Amino acid sequence: MLVLDRRSLLKAAAAGAVATASTSSTDVTAASPDVAVEAPGFYRFRLGEFHIAALCDGVFFLPMDSIATNADAGERKAYFDAHYMTADVFPLQASPLLIETGEKRILVDTGVGPGQDWAPAAGRLGKSLEEAGVTPDAIDLIVLTHCHVDHVGGLDAAAAKQFPNAEVLLSETELDLWNSPDAASKVPEWAAPGVPHLQEVFASLGDRVRPIRGGADVVTGVVSLDTSGHTQGHMSLLVGSGEEQLLITGDAVPSIHIAFDRPEWQIIWDHDREKGAKTRRALLDRAAHDRLLVAGYHYPFPGVGHVVKEGNGFRWLPTEWVWGG
Repeated sequence: MLVLDRRSLLKAAAAGAVATASTSSTDVTAASPDVAVEAPGFYRFRLGEFHIAALCDGVFFLPMDSIATNADAGERKAYFDAHYMTADVFPLQASPLLIETGEKRILVDTGVGPGQDWAPAAGRLGKSLEEAGVTPDAIDLIVLTHCHVDHVGGLDAAAAKQFPNAEVLLSETELDLWNSPDAASKVPEWAAPGVPHLQEVFASLGDRVRPIRGGADVVTGVVSLDTSGHTQGHMSLLVGSGEEQLLITGDAVPSIHIAFDRPEWQIIWDHDREKGAKTRRALLDRAAHDRLLVAGYHYPFPGVGHVVKEGNGFRWLPTEWVWGG
């Protein structure tokens, strides 16, 4: 098991954030097959007239000491013990979403990207799209919730050719942050080495990169929400068709455990930890109050469910799988 810590993230980002995956032959016996990829790679469901698919990009691991950094040590240990979080690391799924409105195919985030040495079990978005029957040239719009490598890594330096018909949309603040000449000095140290590659991606796309402000329509039925804190320009999406609504959180609410039970506990991956905690609580309050369907990028696949208020925190209620969505 490989773990993404700050040092390995620096190394990965400096290498360009995206590399070509390599394969090697492995001895396989009938008694003990070496299976690296699980199935299924996508899960479809309906939202009104929209067709939506959660796409599996795989899983990676983070150090346990990167979460609940401001918690009382005793309370933190008791919580972790009670939730079987006793290992040194915890897994995070990466699950981009495909939204098919009938007029547009929208990809929300692009995964880790293939060939990352810190995430060998991730980077399978292309395969999941293929399994779902969607080719890259069928994507009309790519929406980036933010520019961390596990969300933009699926875009390579030739992104204009990789997704030949897609615009890329992100918040105006996020684009200004990561595409500025001094971007490396404005983001955390562990994120700075990824700046050159990201700027290559933006250069490749040219005028197909489109900034947007919070509250603006992405397309009819999809609205951007300012959920800054995790990054300066992080955004979530509210998708609506008919009477049904789906909240796509991005990394504003990054896990089903601490982020729900103790939204005030901070994580080192938030650029502004205090604001990130406030944004989490506000978004969870809205999801619970409005009884929204929620899709979480890092939740156990497919990461779709509801939020209920419980005490001073919240609880995650995953939806039942319904085949044939």
